[in-house]
Amino acid sequence: MRHLPLHLPLTFWIFLCNSAGAQRVTNVSPKYGSLNGGTRLTIAGQGFAQANQFNLNSNDPNFGNSVTLVSRTRSIPCDVERDSSHSAQIMCYTRAMPEDDYEVRVSVDGVAIPSSMICNGNQWSYWCMFYSRSVRTPTIQSIRPLSGPPGTVVTLRGRIFTDVYGSNTDKSSNGLDVRFLRTYMGGMTCELLKPNSDEKYGLYLDSDTSQMGYMSCRMTGTYIGHHNLSYILDSDYGRSLPDFGVFSISAVNQIAMFQTYAEVTGVSPSDGSMLGGTLLTIQGNYFDETDQPARVLVGGQECQIKSVMNEGIVCVTPAYERTNMTVFPGEELI
Repeated sequence: MRHLPLHLPLTFWIFLCNSAGAQRVTNVSPKYGSLNGGTRLTIAGQGFAQANQFNLNSNDPNFGNSVTLVSRTRSIPCDVERDSSHSAQIMCYTRAMPEDDYEVRVSVDGVAIPSSMICNGNQWSYWCMFYSRSVRTPTIQSIRPLSGPPGTVVTLRGRIFTDVYGSNTDKSSNGLDVRFLRTYMGGMTCELLKPNSDEKYGLYLDSDTSQMGYMSCRMTGTYIGHHNLSYILDSDYGRSLPDFGVFSISAVNQIAMFQTYAEVTGVSPSDGSMLGGTLLTIQGNYFDETDQPARVLVGGQECQIKSVMNEGIVCVTPAYERTNMTVFPGEELI
């Protein structure tokens, strides 16, 4: 009597296990989002890499999950949030992209999931698509003021869609289920709430049927220089897109929405020798040297810097030059 090889049942069992755990993509949400990125996509399926998957080479670009949004004319990466992803779910943040229809493509450890396993092989299926749309894009149409010291409260106007911040459940007064997540000025947080309070600096829509409105926030940090303002909404919206008209060109040919400057509150002593050599102290705030060294001019001439601190600069005055044409007598100090 002949016996079947013992390895056949084992082989058959392995085949069944592999089939049950086949990699596939079944759904992506939300379906719509901003042209300027920042939309958080959740991709459902199975067979994805685990967040805590062991890897001998942490610098391997093919390690783990990667997501690409593919239209008929272009492909754009979606930045995976590894800590929020597991074998049945991937979360990623969209980048800025033109208005188009994009199918989600996923690779696991450098191997692409075949098209036949994306929405059961139904290419361009609605359930595995993401649509970047201008009507879902928050905007910035104006900002006031255009300059100020660090800590300034700035106000923007634009299509903000919502007047809700700090709640996971409240709907906007216009009925939309969307909230402010974060606001940035120059890479630093711009605070919507007043210190130790639930009171907002300002967040309101034009009416209960409008998507246009105003948002105010207070800058953080002490950097002196040029800044751009942006904000991110949750749900099927994303990062704000500024109008070109909100940008200005500074005296040093930098393009930005806002410029911070240091404050000078006093100078001592108020007089000194015309031959120079007086140790001059300038009091103020935010004497920041991140971009370039501090520079002090006295009568249009360089004052030799001795020390720079956040609230004071000490320098040695130069000799006075009577032919210095950069000095103009008058009643105002500029």
